[in-house]
Amino acid sequence: MTTLRQCWKSAVLSILITSALTVLIPAESETPDPPDAAHGKQLYYKQGCYGCHGFNGETGVRRLVDSPILVQPETFVAYLRLRSDLQPLVPSTRMPSFPLSALSDADARDLYAYVRSFVLHAPDATEIRAFQKILESAQGTYEGPR
Repeated sequence: MTTLRQCWKSAVLSILITSALTVLIPAESETPDPPDAAHGKQLYYKQGCYGCHGFNGETGVRRLVDSPILVQPETFVAYLRLRSDLQPLVPSTRMPSFPLSALSDADARDLYAYVRSFVLHAPDATEIRAFQKILESAQGTYEGPR
């Protein structure tokens, strides 16, 4: 069974490697077309991203809203490529591989534009009354079963 520590190690390693790849990726000589979020939305559903990330990026197995791989488009594309180029070296996160033959750079940037449009709608923990009640009751002294 995967422990929380293993998950954190995997996430940190992935972030470090993608950040390093972003620095090493040569800049394109041509200016790419501006990203198309509407096309990115089509790709999000066609590629099955919603299966793990939910329909709005804030639910599912891996939340995309505020993810470190969304810092810039190059990091996002590098992460998608990393999964296919270096997958044996990176602990599995069960993220599918997206080599250039499966998803072009332009499509990856479109997908990035769509994913960047996601907004976290979850309330702040201080606004959840039931959660606050649980925290308050945990502050008292435990007296055992009655």
